[in-house]
Amino acid sequence: MDAAQSAHVPFGDPTQSAARVRGRVTGAVAAVSRRYSLAVQLARYAVVGGGATALNAALFLLLRPVLPAVPANLVALVLTTAVSTEASRRFAFDGAPAHRLREWVHDAGTVAFYATYTSAVLLALHQIAGATTPGEEAAVVAAASLVGGLLRFAVLRFWVFDVARPAAAGARGDQGGRHPCPEQPSSTPST
Repeated sequence: MDAAQSAHVPFGDPTQSAARVRGRVTGAVAAVSRRYSLAVQLARYAVVGGGATALNAALFLLLRPVLPAVPANLVALVLTTAVSTEASRRFAFDGAPAHRLREWVHDAGTVAFYATYTSAVLLALHQIAGATTPGEEAAVVAAASLVGGLLRFAVLRFWVFDVARPAAAGARGDQGGRHPCPEQPSSTPST
C-alpha cells in the first residue's frame, strides 16, 4: 500500500488491528487466569455445576411422572454425575489429566453421597410438608446439590485432577487427558 492509499485507512489494516486486540485480550485473560487460578476454576466449576444441576432437575422432572421421587432422583443423579465430572475436567480444570482410578472412586462416591443426601432431603421434605409437587421436590434437590458442590470442587481439584500439570504433559493421546490406572509418576527419574 502506498502513502496515498494508507491515508484512506486511518487506523491501519483492520485485520492487523483485530489481531492485536485479540492478542492483548488473550494475554490479559491468561494473566488473570494464572494469578487467580483458584477463583477462575471455582467460577468455571460453578457454571458447569449450575448446568449439571439444571440437567439433573430437568431429568428428575421428566422421570417424576413415571417414578416415585427417590428413584427418579437416583436415575437423574447417575446420569448427570459422569457428564458433569468430564465437563468440569475440560472446562473448569482446563483439561487437566485425571487419575482414572480416583475419577471412578470419585464418581461412585459422588453418586453415593448425593443419593443418600438428596434422598434424605426428599424424605424430610415429605415428612415436613406432606404432599409436594414435582417442581418443589426438584427445587429442594437443586438447593441441596449446591451445598455439596463446594465439597465436590475441592475433591476434584485436589485429588482427582492433576491441575499442577498441563493436560498434554502427562497423558498419552489415547487416554483423553487421563492417567492410566495405576497412576503414572508425575516426574521422570533422575540419573
